[in-house]
Amino acid sequence: MTVHRKRALEQIEAVLAQAHRARGEVAVGEQWAQDVMRTIRREAAQHPAPSLLSWAEPLVWRVATGAALVALFFAGSVAVYTRQHPAPVAAAWLEEFDAGSSFPDK
Repeated sequence: MTVHRKRALEQIEAVLAQAHRARGEVAVGEQWAQDVMRTIRREAAQHPAPSLLSWAEPLVWRVATGAALVALFFAGSVAVYTRQHPAPVAAAWLEEFDAGSSFPDK
């Protein structure tokens, strides 16, 4: 940090400290404290209306868990298949989905 910036920061800090010391105490009465506590209790007691889709959240998590397990099972079966067969895994699928050459003869 340069000397110029350090002096400027020190001046700003001194001005803020002086302003903090000069502000007086905020007078808060008993009625104000009771109003604040009443507002807090009232807002805490209010329950938001349940969403129409609140049933969907647990369903989504269960389906996601099932999908992750299926993906894990599939990845494991591919790993076992590749250890048992020397041919590439995609070779069998490519024969099924072969649509012909990408570059037809002209």
